[in-house]
Amino acid sequence: MKAKIIIFLMILAICSLFSGVCIAANANSIEGELQVMVTDPEAAVTFQEIEENKILVSALNSESDPIKGLTTDDFIIKKGTHQAKVTAAEVLETSKDVGINYVLVVDNSFSMKKRKAIEPLLSALDYFLATVRPFDTVEVVTFDEKKKYMVDGHSLRLNTFKSSNHAELKAFFRKSFEDELSDKTFLYEGIAGGLHIISKMPDENNKFLVVFSDGEDINSEIKKEFIDTKSKEITNFSAYAIDFMPLAATDEYLKGFSQKNGGRIWKATSAANLLPVFQKVSTTLLHQYVVEYSFINPPQGSIAVTPSAVTIEELTIIDSSPLLSYIFFNEGQSKIPARYKMLKSQDEAKKFDEKILKNTIEKYHNVLNIIGKRFSENTEASIELVGCISNRGEEKNKIALSQARAEEVRAYFRYIWGIDSDRIKVTARKLPEVPSTNVVEEGWVENQRVEIRSDSIDILDSIKSTYTFAVANSNEINIKSDIKIGYDLKNWNIEIKGDGKLLKSIEGQTNDIPGYSFSLVDYGLSKIGGKIDNISVSATMTDVTGQTVKTNTTNTSIKYIKRVEREAQKLEYKVMEKYALILFDYNSSAIKERNKTVLDRVVKRIRELPEAQVTIVGHSDIIGKEDYNVILSLRRAKAVYNSVIESDIPSPDRVVFRGDGPYNPPYDNSTAEGRSFNRTVTITIEYATN
Repeated sequence: MKAKIIIFLMILAICSLFSGVCIAANANSIEGELQVMVTDPEAAVTFQEIEENKILVSALNSESDPIKGLTTDDFIIKKGTHQAKVTAAEVLETSKDVGINYVLVVDNSFSMKKRKAIEPLLSALDYFLATVRPFDTVEVVTFDEKKKYMVDGHSLRLNTFKSSNHAELKAFFRKSFEDELSDKTFLYEGIAGGLHIISKMPDENNKFLVVFSDGEDINSEIKKEFIDTKSKEITNFSAYAIDFMPLAATDEYLKGFSQKNGGRIWKATSAANLLPVFQKVSTTLLHQYVVEYSFINPPQGSIAVTPSAVTIEELTIIDSSPLLSYIFFNEGQSKIPARYKMLKSQDEAKKFDEKILKNTIEKYHNVLNIIGKRFSENTEASIELVGCISNRGEEKNKIALSQARAEEVRAYFRYIWGIDSDRIKVTARKLPEVPSTNVVEEGWVENQRVEIRSDSIDILDSIKSTYTFAVANSNEINIKSDIKIGYDLKNWNIEIKGDGKLLKSIEGQTNDIPGYSFSLVDYGLSKIGGKIDNISVSATMTDVTGQTVKTNTTNTSIKYIKRVEREAQKLEYKVMEKYALILFDYNSSAIKERNKTVLDRVVKRIRELPEAQVTIVGHSDIIGKEDYNVILSLRRAKAVYNSVIESDIPSPDRVVFRGDGPYNPPYDNSTAEGRSFNRTVTITIEYATN
């Protein structure tokens, strides 16, 4: 053994010195006994080898019941210190290429009739036989004083029958208990006969001996020692027993025999208990796992990335965001939540400018300041603050909480924005006039709000901003690996570099290198565009033997186009105008009057830009069924599309619409404001200008 290990290590060293790659090694070239385990440390695991690199595994819990739902990740297979890769794990019951070889030893002694247990047993056997598949084999052994069955020179009083046909097996058992009852119990002879049948089967076949006994053996000429010797000579064999003996205690010999041979024993305490016991036997046998694995050596692999080139361009964004005039409150609270941007003084209020705000959520979190600014400048306008509650749980019937919420908002307008209280009307009610659903928690949260209403369109008009924004024709670089391991990987590392400088490193200790997407947006397009010309990706793997292998290096080229460069050359640059209609009520596709103002503005822009491409996309929140929400979003988009087309715009075929439902949401559905903003239709107008 020592010499073999030295030779093996020398081969590894030579491979590492000259090429870094060794030929594949199968399981037979690795020293040590095959060990099979599962991730549950308390599980009792036994296995039979089916063929090279394929085994049949039984995993039982502490109650001796089969553990269900195991996958490839739950099995651990080793030889010595080397761990195999488990490539497949399938329940035996569903396997189409692994047959089961059953040998049933059934006690048909006369005492079964005395105990009125024949019919219950036949019913239990019938259930068991119903689970036999066409490609399984069943051989039965019963007692018969008139027969002579030779086993190693011993004449045994047994009858045998082989079939895979349910009806034939059922008929044989019926005859054995109606016409061929035995006056004596030959349990040991029956077990010896069953072992003899199993010994004639090919070694690679899986084999299961199931013994049913009604009484202790007092008549066999065969001794226990003969059975023990015989069982040790058989490979890929498991024994199970059903003890139906009148004694309360489980038969010690059957218990020891089954446990020594990778199985277990069940105690049937009554005739009525026979069917449940046979059901457990069937479940235990069928719920084993056909597990495939491999030992290969060493790690090899390659890395591929897509796309091979990325273009980043500065884009002018003209963004019209809807103004959501709701302030959402925490359950039972009247204090304005911290996520809203609250100014501390009137001096800060004087410096506030909504034009510097960019994305919709940033604008929304400043909604009190946007409305406050507009309200302070529009001295003829008035507003109404409508406080609402969810009217559930601790908010049930608490109209005072609605009042307190509205007063909190009024106080902010008065003391920070200096607005006369006479211009602010406060109303308290329970649920909002148009509530969200009160069936789920998301709806409750949305109803805990203050609605800001105004007689002036200018107060609640859309929030417009213009800015440049870097966009890419691909927002991520997708990394895929094709890895073949031999011994377990100790660790692996993926390096993503920009012009040779490390941008990101991903490490792991699994035997697979999973696919990974490097987000250019999360890293920052502004950090990449104009500063990096090439992004390279490579991986390094080290296995438990210390062998280190580096994959190929793949590249993605980066092209950056600045808007100022296009302007200097009098070239066209891209412009995107984004509009969102505010906002559809919960479960509604009706375009409200406030939305029509924005829609008229959009239609005017579409007329002014006859070459622009127009995309109308309907959205929804996540409350309710997905299929219904897709249809709802499509109705919203279609309503807007119809309004645009009916406005007699030039080239109407450049306008397209779709409904995304809850998919690809513009905003975060986990917040009340995100869900409200997602009940929208977005209109994107794309064109080029110089």
